[in-house]
Amino acid sequence: MKTAKCASIILWIMFFVLPVNLLAQVKEIPITSSSKEALDFFLMGRDKSENFETAAAAELFDKAIQKDPEFAMAYLLRSFSGGGYNVYRQNLDKAISLAGKVSEGEKLTIKYAQASADGKGQEQKEILDQLLKLFPSDKRVQETAGAYYYSINDYKNALVHYSRSTELDPKYASAYNMIGYTQSALNNFKEAEKAFQTYTKLTPNSPNGYDSYAELLLKMGKYDESIAQYKKALEINPAFSFSIAGIGNNYIFKGDYATARKYYQEYFDKASTINNKFGALFLKATSYVYEGKIADAIKAFDEYSALAEKENLAPNVIWSYAYQGFILCENGNPTEGIKKYEKAFDLISKSNFPESDKENLEMNAMFWRLYYLTVNNELDKASAEAEKCKQKVADRKNPGEEMALGLFIGFLEFKKGNYDKAIQHFAKADQEDPVNLYYTGLALSKKGDKQGASKQFEKISKNNINSMSLALVRKRAMDELKK
Repeated sequence: MKTAKCASIILWIMFFVLPVNLLAQVKEIPITSSSKEALDFFLMGRDKSENFETAAAAELFDKAIQKDPEFAMAYLLRSFSGGGYNVYRQNLDKAISLAGKVSEGEKLTIKYAQASADGKGQEQKEILDQLLKLFPSDKRVQETAGAYYYSINDYKNALVHYSRSTELDPKYASAYNMIGYTQSALNNFKEAEKAFQTYTKLTPNSPNGYDSYAELLLKMGKYDESIAQYKKALEINPAFSFSIAGIGNNYIFKGDYATARKYYQEYFDKASTINNKFGALFLKATSYVYEGKIADAIKAFDEYSALAEKENLAPNVIWSYAYQGFILCENGNPTEGIKKYEKAFDLISKSNFPESDKENLEMNAMFWRLYYLTVNNELDKASAEAEKCKQKVADRKNPGEEMALGLFIGFLEFKKGNYDKAIQHFAKADQEDPVNLYYTGLALSKKGDKQGASKQFEKISKNNINSMSLALVRKRAMDELKK
């Protein structure tokens, strides 16, 4: 919610950029635009974006850009509002090109997004620290810090910053939504419920509050109650397709995969952005993996890939092959899995992406190569690839890549029979990734620690957060518990 002080700052910034030495006196980052009408569209779009009404937000940001073609922040937020990779990249690049014409806070915000997109983890954190130092009283800067820590699974620090947002503005709805998710991640379900209820009260005309609460209920295993909340969201906005997908997710955990896919098809049909259509096809593929119908899952990714090719979205094609490779390898068919990975590698090598995007894909390709060499028992080659990965990850200092490295090197050590080393590396990986938990459990079991192994398998069996990782190992973890 825009304060009166912020409104006056915005009016000043329409005509000039504040000098750096005055920034510490500014409560919130000023927004640079030459058009009041453009600014109005931007602020309405930002409100929609913060409530995950991305299609409506995209339309408003487009209108803001039409009124002010030099509106850097409108391009930045438009980049995150759907339309696929090409729309994202074009708008982000435009925002970056305009960064020299805006206030210091906006410039740092754009640089932060650029560092994130480029996979430069250390630079991203340094920019965030600058933002926090210059604008400690900006609720959105605090929320950005919360999102950063949330993304690396540091939920305690995330909660500190999200809570600070609500202290700065007790009516700032978006932060309560993320407090709910953070408390849920910490398994503080009562606190999560309280936060979602506050969020819903502050946004009575938005479907997202009911959608978020429904997701909490799903995590708690209260499937029918969750479905009822998703339906409340759809009563407010029948086009809010995230809630349609959420109902499908409930049916996954009810074991009714056919009904889940009916909702995923509806999600696809009603999706207002290409991103959501890809999301629907991804969920469809995932449902088949849960069901053990691997050939059907591969076909679903063929549909995904065909749509990506039609829309000229090469990164989505690459990732569709990578997921097919992962599914096939994890289900005992590394020969076919490697063929899919090789298709992804070939596309990356022939790609015309911006250098930073290509580097990100090449980093992932190194992980994929390490993985499939390990699965195929080419352990000497895998060890050599692991050394390359270590060096690359050390240079890039990206927390997400550091966690991925822990998983893949842990898997390599597991295959070598070095279970203590494997467990040490798995401990550095994502502790919420079911695949990581599963192989940690197997390593503990091989060491004779049946109790420790069972704890890992139980976490997987009680997990109600739908993901491809969970689909791949859920049944196997349950089978391990029966032994």
